[in-house]
Amino acid sequence: MPTPTPDDKSSAAVAALRAAAERGDADALAELFAPDVVFHSPMTMRLSFEGREEVVALHRDIFAVLEDLRTSEPLVRGDEWSFSFTATVRGVPLEAHNLLRFNSQAQIVENTIFVRPLPALATLFATLPPRVSTRRRGRLHGTVAGLLAQPLAVALRAADRLVPKFL
Repeated sequence: MPTPTPDDKSSAAVAALRAAAERGDADALAELFAPDVVFHSPMTMRLSFEGREEVVALHRDIFAVLEDLRTSEPLVRGDEWSFSFTATVRGVPLEAHNLLRFNSQAQIVENTIFVRPLPALATLFATLPPRVSTRRRGRLHGTVAGLLAQPLAVALRAADRLVPKFL
């Protein structure tokens, strides 16, 4: 079976997404997302963000906590595209993989991100949910989200430094 060739519109959309991400420009993403886009959280399967406005707002929060974001060249298979990116969150190096699915109009309809290593994911978990919660539900909820997530991030960063010495 022949491998499908990348659609020029989807290719342009991925290039625009990567460029906007590297600039930290969430507003430039709005036209790339379908109105019913779904963003799957890298932190829990219990949470997805739905709709263009919410996903763009989420990216504003994401870009506010990630530094030095750099993307890789994309891979494509049919209507699915993927690319990796690196960044730091609170000084902790992060690697991630972005999986995108497009509709026939070359708009992103589904976005799933996978993050590693575990200390980076935990630091992201302690940093991003308080921002998102504050934006969506108010300062009290944001504070509680931060208080609940922070001990996990501290424990996993410590374990990351100490456990390899015992292996």
